[in-house]
Amino acid sequence: MNGWILGYLIGLTLVAVVVIVLVLMIVGARHTAEKAEAILGGLNDARDGTAPLWELRPTVMTAERIVAAAAAARTSLTPGDSA
Repeated sequence: MNGWILGYLIGLTLVAVVVIVLVLMIVGARHTAEKAEAILGGLNDARDGTAPLWELRPTVMTAERIVAAAAAARTSLTPGDSA
């Protein structure tokens, strides 16, 4: 009978260890998921904050056209300067 009790105790100990390990894994996974959500929120904020940068190229091209047109107008309107 002593062997049976020892076997049950070893079995219960192993089951308890497995349960503890699984609980720790679940807690760790939940903590990782919370961190991943926070990171994703930060990335979305960064994307939304930098979205206007995609409009910078058309703005620069428009500014260059305005400057070129102003220079051409100045050249044509300057008296005595015919180049």
